[in-house]
Amino acid sequence: MTNLSELLKLHKELDAIFIAHQHALLHFDFDRALFHLQRYENALFTHMRDEEEILLPIYVERAAVINGGSELIFLDEHLKMRRFVELFKEKVAELAADPHPEAGLILLLDREAFYKRLSSHHDKRESEILYPELDRITSPDEKVELLGRVTRAFSIARMAH
Repeated sequence: MTNLSELLKLHKELDAIFIAHQHALLHFDFDRALFHLQRYENALFTHMRDEEEILLPIYVERAAVINGGSELIFLDEHLKMRRFVELFKEKVAELAADPHPEAGLILLLDREAFYKRLSSHHDKRESEILYPELDRITSPDEKVELLGRVTRAFSIARMAH
């Protein structure tokens, strides 16, 4: 890995974990759905923390001002995503206790569809603004140092069971 933009591959890993959660929901396997959702939360929050504590400070300090790419926008989207994941965990726990969870499951899937659009929009902003700009403003040595400090894989295979 030589560019920070390669960290965007983590978004595909996150998507795969979330899909595993949704597959479990579709089978009314709420324990498994919650398991995958907790794995997703851990991976997502780790990735966000790396961005907020390691990458965004460099971006804020050195990057050109780009329309739609302010630090506040990235942080606000992270906050919204965190809140949605917390809500989803609550709702899955409620579904597990509901003897007739069908209506609640439909509502949860609707909310998750909205979340996935938010997440997709956020990923696009990062792939078009944040990471290309980070690659532009950091030296090869800085990239190596930064890549050594951030999480670079979530080990999906380990998370599948």
